Amino acid sequence: MPAANPTTDFARNGTGENSPASKDLEAQIQQLRDDIAALTRSVAAVGNEKASEYKGKARRVASDAADASMQMVEAARDQALSMERDLERQIRSNPIQAVAIAAGVGFLFALLTRR
Repeated sequence: MPAANPTTDFARNGTGENSPASKDLEAQIQQLRDDIAALTRSVAAVGNEKASEYKGKARRVASDAADASMQMVEAARDQALSMERDLERQIRSNPIQAVAIAAGVGFLFALLTRR
């Protein structure tokens, strides 16, 4: 069953058929519909614009975070390589001390795993 439309029911009843008041009322209702449609389009456009803006900001933040993490990984890798070179240099300059330290660490490891 179709919904009742007061403007068309008013015109059908003969109480205002083709009267200036009826036409004026229908014109005002149509104007309201057009205004609501225009407002809806405006709100949707603003919403889409804001969504695009926030999406762009999120992408920039994600990119910045990825760049920062890559820089931290590179710095950690460089530091590990530097420590490796220092340790190798220390072992080459004092081989007997390095062997004694390795033997001591091995002995402690054996004691800890035995228990």
